[in-house]
Amino acid sequence: MDFAQLEAFLAVRQTLNFTKAAEHLFISQSAITARIKALELTVGKPLFARDNRNVRLTQAGLSFYPYAERMVQLYEESKLTLSEQFDQYIVLSGPGAVWHHRYLKHVIAFRRSHPTIALKIFSYIDAEYMIRDLLLDGIVHIAVRFDPHEHPRITNIPLFEDELVLVSAQEGLQVERDDFFSPNYCHAGFDIPDWFESIVGPGYIPSMQLDHTGIIVTLMLKSEMFGFLSRTAVQPYLDEKKLFLAEHGFEMPKIRGYATVLTEQLKQANVKLGLSMLGIEYPIEAE
Repeated sequence: MDFAQLEAFLAVRQTLNFTKAAEHLFISQSAITARIKALELTVGKPLFARDNRNVRLTQAGLSFYPYAERMVQLYEESKLTLSEQFDQYIVLSGPGAVWHHRYLKHVIAFRRSHPTIALKIFSYIDAEYMIRDLLLDGIVHIAVRFDPHEHPRITNIPLFEDELVLVSAQEGLQVERDDFFSPNYCHAGFDIPDWFESIVGPGYIPSMQLDHTGIIVTLMLKSEMFGFLSRTAVQPYLDEKKLFLAEHGFEMPKIRGYATVLTEQLKQANVKLGLSMLGIEYPIEAE
């Protein structure tokens, strides 16, 4: 098994088409086929079921996919580690809204003051995958989360506290419990937190769900939709009177952000640099 075979497997998995996978990798279709056959011979099972029209992953292929993806990621990270182009490299992950609305200025300032430090940021990655397959494997050095992850190898460092607000483009909007069952409510994220379930009741399914703050704001600006977002994300729109706080009688929770780090890596130079970019200085006060 080599990198070229793994790369071919991921390309076919993404396109479900050997011809398109070959075009993507700028190699011939026969080369793609040979690499897949060699990989299947190594693992001892067929990874794709294919006929004249369709290509699909077998059960073995489905099981092999996350391992192939992690091996390729580790290979790419090893190239960064061994590179002589940069003094250090830092890999971070977290929700896109956090980087956009809270840490954008930090990132810009860090790039100016540390030109020899390579920086990579993953956003919009499933939180559990981020911890299970990226942080614990050492691919990600610092993961920003809204909930502390309990694991014996992990340290959770408080980063910030934010306010959750109910907003709309309609000035003076009054929201009652039943309004959350209307087509105008847009739910941010795909989880129903306990505090919100206490309002709407168990088994609630929103008519609209999105995990992208920017798209939610755009929908609000162009329609009668309303929803919960962080104050940091919507404050510019509130200042410009493009969005307004809705009137309601619900008790709103605070949002707390954490930097999640492998405890064994806390003293590494790149982790210290990454935490300093986020405003955390040593000694660390962890939870």
